[in-house]
Amino acid sequence: MKSKFFAVFACCLLILASFSGVAALSAQDANNTVDEVLNLADGIVAYNESVSNAASIQEWINTELAEGAGQTSEWYVMALSQSGETYDFSEYTNALIIYLDENEISGAVSRQKYALALIAAGCADDPYVTAIAEESIGQQGIMSFIFGLHLLNNGCINSSYTTDAVIGEILSLRLTDGGWALTGTVSDVDVTAMAIQALAPYYQTNETVKTAVDEAITFLSEIQLDGGDYSSYGVENPESAAQVAIALSSLGINCMSDSRFIKNENTLFDGMAKYLLSDGSFSHIAGGDYNRIATAQIFIALYAYQRQQANLGSFFIFDTPAVSNGNGQETAAQTRGYQFWVSISAAGIALAVCVVLIITKKTHFKNFLAVILAAAAVIAFIQLTDFSKASDYYNGETVQKGEIIGTVTLIIRCDTIIGKSDSEYIPADGVILNTAAFDIADGDTVYDILVEAARKYDIQIENSGTSDLVYIAGINYLYEFQFGDLSGWVFRVNGDVPSVGCGEFVLSDGDVIEWLYSCELGNDLG
Repeated sequence: MKSKFFAVFACCLLILASFSGVAALSAQDANNTVDEVLNLADGIVAYNESVSNAASIQEWINTELAEGAGQTSEWYVMALSQSGETYDFSEYTNALIIYLDENEISGAVSRQKYALALIAAGCADDPYVTAIAEESIGQQGIMSFIFGLHLLNNGCINSSYTTDAVIGEILSLRLTDGGWALTGTVSDVDVTAMAIQALAPYYQTNETVKTAVDEAITFLSEIQLDGGDYSSYGVENPESAAQVAIALSSLGINCMSDSRFIKNENTLFDGMAKYLLSDGSFSHIAGGDYNRIATAQIFIALYAYQRQQANLGSFFIFDTPAVSNGNGQETAAQTRGYQFWVSISAAGIALAVCVVLIITKKTHFKNFLAVILAAAAVIAFIQLTDFSKASDYYNGETVQKGEIIGTVTLIIRCDTIIGKSDSEYIPADGVILNTAAFDIADGDTVYDILVEAARKYDIQIENSGTSDLVYIAGINYLYEFQFGDLSGWVFRVNGDVPSVGCGEFVLSDGDVIEWLYSCELGNDLG
């Protein structure tokens, strides 16, 4: 009898020790473990802690995220809302509503992004959410259907489109190779992954969706690189791998163990880790400098993976709304989140199993050891998935660069729409920014310089989509489709229109960048 009592007592001690973190995993143990993912998250948190002056996540939300509402904060707000913790987003939502009141946002996908952020922050009933859901779906091609389906999946209503109708529109835009793209006949990694994310809630119940998604998964598997990452527009990058990880996690697929997404023994997260910098942040290209979008996209992918491991479903279904305790501070119960209670449940189940083993006289030490190890692994994973902090790159301060490798010049013009509108945002001479010089560091892209110029010269910019494509929807409050179905912003480098996006084009010393508004897909530019 004493030996049985000792077995139960030992079980309790070991499980409690696991709960306290004694059983924490090590990144050096092996590849393709949950701990590899957790270490990536820890690195991002450490980086952001080092560059932020906020003393807590709540303070960061109330300051930098609120100040960046409508510009740079939305994806971080969504990620924090899905972290398993609860925060008061009222300062942010108030700031975003003011931003929407004061600015005319013509890009449908951008408006949908704001609506999703409001939903994630606990303001699903805000009139802006209702209005955006009603008028934006289908107004900007494939992406507006994808984001529109996210809105419908979160309970929004559109009088013109039912959920089935939007699903049908997305499926009708599939290309012959099994995926989706913004334009052209060859599927794009990011757009395909984002389409899957929107369709994920219907994967198990709609056979047509399941067939299409399975073919898209095959496409994504076949084009994955041996390093675990992807190439988008000819550039190997980690953001595409992050989008695929979000898609698979939304389907309930463990991207760390699914053999279709392990190439040359490298998983998607191994592919992302290739771009990990020493400070815990990520670059867009191997060997490059810190990249805001790459770091944020990977951060979101980690939360999506965490949700998959906890069986919480798609990242873009916001089932963990923000909660405020009335004073903008986290209470002890809020800080614990679901990790605490799931860990308690795991420990309780393990103890119950031990009792059953004793009752059934299966008291061999190996039986108890198996229970202890299983409980320890579950509890360690739950306790270590605490993404506590993030910081946004776009903070209004001077860009801190590494070693300067050269200088580029930037021009922003809208000559093609002079006289076509009385908008105050169209300069009389069409010049939004005359030739301005910028220093560049290794890895700086056209997008990086545009953002730097926007901060320095107080020029509004708005990007559409969520991927590394970084499609520019508006500059100086002049938007795509505002002057016709073929209108929008085009960039040139040294007089040529590159075959890659502005976030992928890495600059060299002496490059001349032009951002030009076109009414005919660039055909009207001199």
